[in-house]
This record gives sequence, C-alpha cells and structure tokens, in this order.
Amino acid sequence: MASGMERTINEARRLRQRAFIVIVLSIAVLLISLGGIHIITKLDKTILSGAETPIQQSTVSSVRHQHVVVRPPVNGLPAGMVLGYFYDPGNAGNAAAMLQHYLPVLTGIIPFWYTIFANGSISGQTNPSVLQLAESHNLWTFALVENMAGQSVFGPLLNSKVARQRAIDNMLTLVEDNGYDGINLDWEGIAPSERSAFTSFVQQLCAVFHRHGYYVTLSLPAETSNQPHNGWTGAYNYPALAKSADLLMIMAYDEHYAGGSPGPIAAPSWVQSVLNYAISVVPSSKIILGIPGYGYDWGGSQTVALTYGQAESLKSQYGLSGSSNHFEYVQSGQVHTVWFENTRSFLSKINLVTGYELRGIALWRLGLEDPKIWNFLQ
Repeated sequence: MASGMERTINEARRLRQRAFIVIVLSIAVLLISLGGIHIITKLDKTILSGAETPIQQSTVSSVRHQHVVVRPPVNGLPAGMVLGYFYDPGNAGNAAAMLQHYLPVLTGIIPFWYTIFANGSISGQTNPSVLQLAESHNLWTFALVENMAGQSVFGPLLNSKVARQRAIDNMLTLVEDNGYDGINLDWEGIAPSERSAFTSFVQQLCAVFHRHGYYVTLSLPAETSNQPHNGWTGAYNYPALAKSADLLMIMAYDEHYAGGSPGPIAAPSWVQSVLNYAISVVPSSKIILGIPGYGYDWGGSQTVALTYGQAESLKSQYGLSGSSNHFEYVQSGQVHTVWFENTRSFLSKINLVTGYELRGIALWRLGLEDPKIWNFLQ
C-alpha cells in the first residue's frame, strides 16, 4: 500500500502528465500557424566541454540521506517527461538558483558531475543544494557518469571482470548515498568491437540496480539503421540494450558536426529517420529524444560552439536580422557559417515527440537554450 508521501508524489506527477497533454496540443496549433517545420541545429558535446572550465575532481563527494521512496523500474516512470542535462562548471554557487528557474517545466534532471575510469573508480563533486531542491519539487534525478576519453577507458573497463564489478558497486553507492532515482551512462566513443561487452555490462548493471529499486538510463548516439561496424555508433545495440535498460536517451544531433562540413546538425527529416529506426527496434515508451539547445560557428578549419545568446549576438554584431537559425558572416576575409537552435527549431522536434508517442525529451543542456522555448512548456 502506498504511503502518504508516495500518493503525494504520484499525484504531482499525474498533474504533470495532464499538463504535458495540454502543452502538446498548444504546440501543434503553433506549428500550424508558423507554416511548417524549420531546419534545426546542434552542438558537439566534446567541443563544448573543451570550451568550458572543467570540473576539478578527485573523489566523489555526496550528501547522504535516506532514499525515501523506492519505485519499481520501468512502470513507475511517467509519460511526457521533460528532462534537462544539468552542468554547472566548478559547481558554481548559483547552480541551485539556475535550477529554480526551470522548476515549473521540468520533470527531472540529469546532473553531469561524475567521471568513471578504466579501473571502475569514479570521481566527481555532488552539489547537495541542487539535489535537495530537485527532491523538494519531486523531480526525477539520474546521475550521469561519463568519460570523454572513449575507448581508451571503456575498452579496459568492459574487458575486466574486476573493473566491471567495481564500476557497478561504485555507481550503486553513488546513487544510494545521494538519493538519486538512477544512473545515466553517457559512454561515448566505445569501439564497435566492444558491442557485446557493453551490452552484457548493461545487463549486469540493470540486474543489480533493479534489484535495489533504481533505474538505468543510457545516453546513446543517434543512428538511422543497424550499423554494427560503424566507428561511432556500432557499439550500441539498441534492441539488446532496451531489453535491460529503462530508458534510451537518443542524442539526435551531429548530423553535421564540428570538424565536418557546415549544415543543420539535426534537420527534421534526419531526426525523423533516427526515430523511425529507433521505434522499429525499441518500444517507444522507452525512448527519450535528446534535443540540443545550442549551435556551431564553422569558420575555415575551426568550429566554435555557441549558445543561443552568443549566436544572436553575432547576428546583431554583423547587422543581420530575422528569425532564421542559420546565417553567414565574413570576418578577416574568412566566411563563417552558423547554425543554432531557436524556438522554432525546438518546436519542430517537440512535434515529432508527440507524433511518435515517446516517453519524453531531454535538453542538452540547461542554460544554453533560447529562453523562449519554455513559454511553450509551462
């Protein structure tokens, strides 16, 4: 029988679900009035991380408290989730104030605070005030664990029985000590040769986490077909991973990427192809569509990451106007091409979510986006 706290939490989440339905209908009307779907954009996470001040990490600090509500995996997740990847470089003192701004529209956060290493150890710095604020507003919380070094870390980890077990034990401790609802693996750059090893690790991880009442979610690169030998996506077996994991967060960006030719980073037609493949092999109820909130500036041999605000400032600096999320300018004789995310491109992706009846969306990341998008999610 549910406790009074559980009933309160469940009722709050039911209200969010009803609100999401109203949001969806409003967005559909707006898209019609805008005259269709517009080209969308994205930013490469690695480039962005390099441009920001990295978090100085040594050991995982935590805020220990009792995990009050134990929820059964899968069935306990609400429909219409609106998640935000949360990154505060150096655990800035204003992080909780930043989250406060998003409370009316979010159903959960994915803090980007922890790094895993080849031996299964984890370092990071937990921000207690952020998690306490999230808990007090009944937000779902998934601790993101990553290492952008890719195969040099994950190859040794996945092929060591000792490292695998240490990683699972450390992630379980991280979740238990800080009151998270579950974990998010953002393990990018795994070699295709590790496809089976990664799948078996996720199965092993899920068996432990589900036994303790916690969720396992995966942030996965987008693909439009099964490509087991693809250098970037080959390690991620969607259907096999979905049999164990509770949510697959499909990072539907990087159609055009830093170091490549300029272009839309996630055009609606490409995102649709990504979703068409995903729902053909994974239940739509397990899919979260990852949506970017930023852009790229391609100029010669260099590509620079841009927030929405930076892109708009560039547009103003060079005397450009209009609502397009794409423009060009010339600096020191070099032509620059910019694609970025704005409200219209964001809504084009929300429209896809409603059409595919996905579990929800996840924005990478809070603080980079066109602030006007939230007017349509309240």
